[in-house]
Amino acid sequence: MTHIPQLIIDLAVILGVAAVVTYVFRKINQPVVLGYIVAGIIVGPYTHPFFSIVDVNSLKTLAELGVIFLMFALGLEFSFRRLAKVGISAAGTAIIQIIFMISIGLLTAKLLGWSNMDSIFLGCMVAISSTTIIIKAFEELGLKNKRFAELVFGILIVEDLAAILMLVALTNISMTASFNGLELLIASGKLAVVVGAWFLIGMFLVPRFVKKVGQQKNNEMLVVVAIGLCLGLVALASYFNYSVALGAFIMGSIIAESPEAKHIEHLVQPLKDLFGAVFFVSVGMLLDPNAIINNFSSILLISFVIIFGKLSSVTVGSIITGQRIPVAVQSGFSLAQIGEFSFIIATLGTAFKVIDSKLYPIIVAASTITTFTTPYLIKYSLTSANKVENLIPKKLMLYINNYINWFQKFSIVEEKQKTNNLKVLKWVLNLIVVITIYSLVSVFLEPQINAYIESEKLANFLAWLTAFVLGAPSTWAMLNSFTCDTKNIHSKSSMRGKAIILFLVRIITLLIIGFLSLNFIPSIITLSVIIVISFIFLKFFRRQVSAYYIWFEDKFKSNFNQESNTSNLEQVNSSLAPWDAHLIEILIPYNSFLAGKKIFETNIRDKYGVNIVGLLRNQNLFISPQPNEIIFPQDILLCFATDEEIEKFKKDLEISSNIQNKAKEILDYCLQKFIIKNDSIINGKLIKDTNISEKFHCTIVGIERNNTRIKSPKANCELFEHDILWIVGENHMLEKLRDTI
Repeated sequence: MTHIPQLIIDLAVILGVAAVVTYVFRKINQPVVLGYIVAGIIVGPYTHPFFSIVDVNSLKTLAELGVIFLMFALGLEFSFRRLAKVGISAAGTAIIQIIFMISIGLLTAKLLGWSNMDSIFLGCMVAISSTTIIIKAFEELGLKNKRFAELVFGILIVEDLAAILMLVALTNISMTASFNGLELLIASGKLAVVVGAWFLIGMFLVPRFVKKVGQQKNNEMLVVVAIGLCLGLVALASYFNYSVALGAFIMGSIIAESPEAKHIEHLVQPLKDLFGAVFFVSVGMLLDPNAIINNFSSILLISFVIIFGKLSSVTVGSIITGQRIPVAVQSGFSLAQIGEFSFIIATLGTAFKVIDSKLYPIIVAASTITTFTTPYLIKYSLTSANKVENLIPKKLMLYINNYINWFQKFSIVEEKQKTNNLKVLKWVLNLIVVITIYSLVSVFLEPQINAYIESEKLANFLAWLTAFVLGAPSTWAMLNSFTCDTKNIHSKSSMRGKAIILFLVRIITLLIIGFLSLNFIPSIITLSVIIVISFIFLKFFRRQVSAYYIWFEDKFKSNFNQESNTSNLEQVNSSLAPWDAHLIEILIPYNSFLAGKKIFETNIRDKYGVNIVGLLRNQNLFISPQPNEIIFPQDILLCFATDEEIEKFKKDLEISSNIQNKAKEILDYCLQKFIIKNDSIINGKLIKDTNISEKFHCTIVGIERNNTRIKSPKANCELFEHDILWIVGENHMLEKLRDTI
């Protein structure tokens, strides 16, 4: 008889049981994740030994791979451009929800008499919702294109980022077995530098390299390269004593900026599904039924805290950040659960043995309950939102609407502030580059130079000189990040203020360079002389240094601008506007009543309230199409409307229930806010007289005026000072429009 490794037999048992259980769960319309957990209970050590697993250690390794691939896949879906489009509402709501849930989690643990460490871990476990479960629920219920779903996806992105930071913080706390605020702050600073260095180096090299590999049209090579890069950064993260999940997530988010991201995501999907299944089964294996029975009251209490805590905090947070009550309530109902991140955090605490053994089965059981309730909460969220809105007194509703309108005006970021934010970001990123270069030279190169040169001072000077020359472009960029064009500054006081800021930034930059140089040259006098020489060097060779930096910056930026080879057929690219209406893409099917008609002949704005602001035909995008433009079958219309208006429009548009809207992704458009000021050239004009549509191919889809909203305004509508215009157009045309008006 041929002997095979026990791990193979164990895998056969795990996958076989999981296959049967998940099939049953799908038949009863329950999430697959729940099936995996139940399968884990069946094959775990606390049930009948017939299905017991023998090679537990090897299984833990496979479960670790499950975490890696789950986080890598999450990173592939992340994209830093996507984070930039999240908006203040999603970011603010996520932060409010996380702070509230951590606080209420700590309070709940204290009421149960748990230790400080158990309380900290519980607070983090209940703070993060499950991206996997929510996305699957939206897909099954057909809600991914709804207005509130956009806000939910934005909140999930921010939560995923916060979860990564939590993992790092909890790892540090677990290793020291204590909570020290100063140490945690220092560790966070080190994390920011290390992750920043990974990101900058990775963004400069990886997307371009992955693009070259993708051009070979070899799936095997592409997936090997992607997994190799992922595991490489995982190993590097482990070397720095960080969570493997962090390395996998960062590499996934870097590769997400490459043109092959969607293709890689598709290729990695089977690995994620397979090893993810093993991870969730391993979670169920550690679920002790006796512990659940003994702590049943605690499980019910924590489940109640999760559901009602998240529901209320997300709803209130959404309203605080400018969302209407229906959208806020639906978002709250959608996020009322925990999932994979809670399991990862619980696994971390168990691995370091810093939490009570009962906490693991309690949190998994609570997750199981909230996962079970999620589809039902989402399904009835709209009905609940309408009831909540009807129950609120009219006077209070007026105050809420006035506040939301005020918040939207307050949250508009002027172009001046955007420019200042970019300057700060540029300075910080270059600071990370400088710190990385000086650290790498100090740790790796300086010992090598000392081995070949007898004079320690000379060796240290050469090491410092190497670090200085390599970091000179970024140092130059830091010194000049806040320079401005004096021609555009008309006020002497404003010019004086700019000069003071520039002077302070340059002093801080030189002090940082001096501090970093102390590793090489401990003498303050010598160091002072070197700083002066450095300044003179940068002054005389500024053109060469500037040219090199500009080359580096252009190469770096180019990796953010590469278009994907594949289109996301389901993602709706719309901004998180504070309107019930939003942007959505509609495919025109064959034989529809619109096919062959001119836009003005369709009369869909008057009939449905739907405003056509863009048209995609054969990969050619027309923003603000002319009224006499003919609509053809398979055209994709970019529309601005509410969910109710779109639903009514789509029902009349579809010729049968078999027609599927498989709209291709429309690129490079967005929805932006503009405030009309006193000196604006469009102040006091009719919309038709502004020529915005003809000159900039943009469409005014809404006006906010004196706490009232005008959706899809007519061409003869007059514009006044302090009006807030909502305009759809291509990004570069909107920027030209902003400069003009």
